[in-house]
Amino acid sequence: MPKEFPNSLAHFLLSIGFQSIGEALWLHEASKVRVKAMPGDSQEGDICIWEDQWVTSQLAIEKQLIARVKPLRSVFARDTRIVPIDATVARDFLDKEHVKGFLKGSLYLGCIVPPHRVFRGIESSYNFEGNPLLAVAVFGKSITMNEPGLAGCLSGELIEIATLSSIRLVGGLTKFLQAYKDLNPELHNVMTYVDKEWNTGKGFMAVGFEKVGDTEPIRFGTTRINKGNLKLRFVYGK
Repeated sequence: MPKEFPNSLAHFLLSIGFQSIGEALWLHEASKVRVKAMPGDSQEGDICIWEDQWVTSQLAIEKQLIARVKPLRSVFARDTRIVPIDATVARDFLDKEHVKGFLKGSLYLGCIVPPHRVFRGIESSYNFEGNPLLAVAVFGKSITMNEPGLAGCLSGELIEIATLSSIRLVGGLTKFLQAYKDLNPELHNVMTYVDKEWNTGKGFMAVGFEKVGDTEPIRFGTTRINKGNLKLRFVYGK
């Protein structure tokens, strides 16, 4: 691989406490987070970074890596409110806070700090209608399922979700899922796909998602093939 990419990534990782432990491989000892510059062999749970990702989304990647290894301020979802937002607001947030940037959906929800909770000192450089914006979730259109045992059930899709990289939003995913259900009372379940090169899916499964399967590796352009995704399902009222 061209030296500019791994050298740039290495410089950043070393600056936040990682150590080199192999060819294009780094470990943050305290948090046990491992980062692998691709292509190459990687273990399950490694964060895998490709050159094109680093070139197009370096700032968002840096934010996410810092968030993985440093203590974050905990903000409790009970001090927030979920509200519909427009695509422009979602794009501004996700392009800076999600490694994949903004992905188009049919519904955009934001997690804000309402005026009566501002006294807790929860701040954000993003805002919606004057309220600090802490997280954004993108949902797709619902479909009627044909899957055996679930035929006729209405299924939604969580396309992406991101939290302000400087905080840990405790209960945030659950709150988004409930808000989605409140807007679509007929929903039976929500599907989502987790990128194996960035996430093990444990956080999703901790709130009730179950693994349905694995997708095939995905080809990007002519040279890159990723590890594929985890396919997860959250069933309401289970």
